Amino acid sequence: MTKLSVDGIANINDLPFGQDRSRAWRELHSTGEAVLSGDEIVLTSAEAVEFAAKRPELFSSAKAFDKLGSPVPLIPIAIDPPDHTRFRRMLDPFFSPKKMAEREPELREQAGELIDAIVAKGECEVVADLAVPFPSRVFLTLFGLPIEDRDRLVNWKDAILQFADLNSGEPTPEVLAYALELYTYLNEYIAQRRTDTSGTDMLTQLIHDTDDGGMNDNEILGLCFMFVLAGLDTVTSAVGFSLAKLAEDGDLRRRIADDHSLIPAFIEEILRVESPVPFTNRVTTEEVEVAGHVLPKDARVLLSYGSADRDPRRYPKADDVQIDRKSAHFAFGRGPHRCLGSHLARLELRLLLEEWHTRIPEYTLAVDEPPQVPWPTSTMVLRSIPLNIKPA
Repeated sequence: MTKLSVDGIANINDLPFGQDRSRAWRELHSTGEAVLSGDEIVLTSAEAVEFAAKRPELFSSAKAFDKLGSPVPLIPIAIDPPDHTRFRRMLDPFFSPKKMAEREPELREQAGELIDAIVAKGECEVVADLAVPFPSRVFLTLFGLPIEDRDRLVNWKDAILQFADLNSGEPTPEVLAYALELYTYLNEYIAQRRTDTSGTDMLTQLIHDTDDGGMNDNEILGLCFMFVLAGLDTVTSAVGFSLAKLAEDGDLRRRIADDHSLIPAFIEEILRVESPVPFTNRVTTEEVEVAGHVLPKDARVLLSYGSADRDPRRYPKADDVQIDRKSAHFAFGRGPHRCLGSHLARLELRLLLEEWHTRIPEYTLAVDEPPQVPWPTSTMVLRSIPLNIKPA
């Protein structure tokens, strides 16, 4: 039996992510590149995380997401190659930059409508007014589902993530109950689309796409389930961190408001510094050496994308948002499991920030204390971001 070798022990749930994320990441880094937290091994350095993320044959995703209670495999994040390769070959064209660009006018209009409502109201709480409604509305639009179902969708997502036990590999009874409700909802629409080929939405196109054998109902269900859980909160997180950062940094805000061409670079940096997904799960398939440590077969491993993105050996002044920096980050992952929806997420963030700064170039935080992240959590999302706004 392989003896577990790690640098040290640190309970990630006890780190001060809620109050000071920079300090929390520094404390984790100081413990080492392979750290024991409970019964999980946390890989913290950019080098170690990249090594594991690019080797799915050694660090498997297939059993890593059981705690979310999906009745079907989450497509494609919970599938290992070679099956994963087939799914990505089918799905990537649907989420390509070209396909996403075709959606830009419609999504820009939706962003503008939400921001116009904020202007009319004269005040803004970013999370409730913008960061939660926009990505859920985008999902419903892309998949051709009723916009009025937005609140139900968000409630299911919140409940599943709230009751997911981050310290267990098994779903809780609450997670299973809410997952079944979401499963039933999505399954009804998939069955409808099987008999109706007239729709132009992505769900209809996926159902009737026969390339590489196409996808069956359970596979499409797993894709939809994954997008609800993995896609909505991550964009919510990025929207919140973006506006919170710009609200407290007047110089950077004015640069962005005066020159929208800086927005894409800002998006990449805020995703790096405030990575929405701090940790992602893997299970070792055999004994493997990483960062000078030997991990046994069937070890539960956390790849810390957030820690890798703050690794000072990879990113000088790693805690600072520097929009002149040009370096690849880990917020969308690495290797074959790199985020399927990365182009969509970038589009959503760019449209929101462009439309926001066209209408509201001046704004500040309406509270003295910086916004907080509830911790522990599977996705870093600020709890509340009240703003004082001065519309154009």
